[in-house]
Amino acid sequence: MFLFKNMKCKITTLVENCVYGRKLQAEHGLSLYVEVGNHVVLFDTGASDLFVRNARLLHCDFQQVDYLILSHGHSDHAGGLEAFLEINRKAKVICKREALDPKFKGNRENGIRHAARLDMSRFMFVDKTSEILPGIWVFPDLPVINENDTHFEHFLVRRNGELVPDRFEDELALILKGEEGMTVLSACSHRGITNILRSVSSFFYNCRLKMIIGGFHIHNASPDKDNAIVVGLKDSLPDELGVCHCSGVDKYAFFYSLWGDMVFYNHTGCVKEIEL
Repeated sequence: MFLFKNMKCKITTLVENCVYGRKLQAEHGLSLYVEVGNHVVLFDTGASDLFVRNARLLHCDFQQVDYLILSHGHSDHAGGLEAFLEINRKAKVICKREALDPKFKGNRENGIRHAARLDMSRFMFVDKTSEILPGIWVFPDLPVINENDTHFEHFLVRRNGELVPDRFEDELALILKGEEGMTVLSACSHRGITNILRSVSSFFYNCRLKMIIGGFHIHNASPDKDNAIVVGLKDSLPDELGVCHCSGVDKYAFFYSLWGDMVFYNHTGCVKEIEL
């Protein structure tokens, strides 16, 4: 394990559901360009090649990307996968093997398009917590402890020729860890942001949580789902909470009403710099 004091991190949101910057565009999806020291990783690609156009405007260079990390196998997070592989010929794709399984929401297919024709030599499949670069960790092992904070409804996956309920065994989180604290990035939190934080906190015991950025899949969700997150975060609030994507602007407003200026909306074009 590498530990760096005053490790500088910069997170640029290339794509998200909302946009406020001139010339940038938004879509239902998420893509984060993450710089840690001298390394760069891309966390998801959004739903199309829009993240490529936004990256040019935001001065993010895909040739510098060491790894593309896929949070899970939904099209709004991996829709730009082929576009990225065309632009960057060296970066490996890190994901869980289950991310390539055919996925559906009801009758609509929403998994990784053309998965069968992808070059598998570009992929690195992970199934255990790993430090892929100094200070950059992937967490693929996310046990569900609190079922109330899960978001599986209406989602299916094809396994052994049969459609079964999807419990998102393919989901992983990205952690930026320095000597002074850590930042947690979670794209959709289908397995629950509180469950994710429980796994991360048990691995990095007593580590200061400086920032969370992610979607919590609670747009239009019931108060029970909201409450599960509020209760779960009560004793482990970060210094900053970046709400985005499938959380919904409505739930950003809800969290802001509870916790004030520590909460921000992580829109397309948002840039956060932090020392860990």
